[in-house]
Amino acid sequence: MTGGGQQRRAALVASAVCAGVVVVAWAATTGPVAVMSPSGRTRSFAPAPTTTSASEPTMGGTSPQELARGIPPAHDLSWLGDLIAWALVLGVLALALWGLRYAVLHRWRRPPPPLTFDAEPLPEVRAAAALVEDAQQRMAALQEGDPRNGIVRCWMRLEESVADAGLPRKAHETSVEFTVRVLHVLDLDPHAIGELAGLYREARFSEHPLTEDARTAARDALTRLQDDLAAARSVR
Repeated sequence: MTGGGQQRRAALVASAVCAGVVVVAWAATTGPVAVMSPSGRTRSFAPAPTTTSASEPTMGGTSPQELARGIPPAHDLSWLGDLIAWALVLGVLALALWGLRYAVLHRWRRPPPPLTFDAEPLPEVRAAAALVEDAQQRMAALQEGDPRNGIVRCWMRLEESVADAGLPRKAHETSVEFTVRVLHVLDLDPHAIGELAGLYREARFSEHPLTEDARTAARDALTRLQDDLAAARSVR
């Protein structure tokens, strides 16, 4: 039931209660009211005259009927009308209190404002989206130049995509450790992550030349990572 319907129902109940109180008060102050008007015919309840026989004893010339005329009846039921009147008054008062309580409990209240929340995607979701969008550029960077420079440029673009997602970096983490941790958070192939990170360290810090086999291995690892990213994004 809506707030307006509840208010109308409470108002009707309160009006009925007030009308009942007014009727009872009016009846109590005006005294008895003749509900049925007389039809013109009267009925006398006076006792029929009796004749006293000569043999019926009398007391000082007074008949027994005359002597019993001033004696009140044995059963006085006048209290029953007062009891009914008080019961009606108490019933109306109880109904009035119930109506007021109902109106207070069911009064209309302003609905609470709708809950709002920030729809900005989580950092992990932003990181996955950035890695998917930059997939072709990373693969192109891997193919440029000699194998050593291609692997380094590919990994550097991977670090930039992860850093732009806004994930917090721990104080003791290097850029490589941070990137590896984020890739694990995204639930990507751990073997591909470890292989690509190892090739980057070898290309960055070693002095021996790298062959095309290293580039091919890096390309295979990068392809598995990008396939996992695309599959995870399609599920979301």
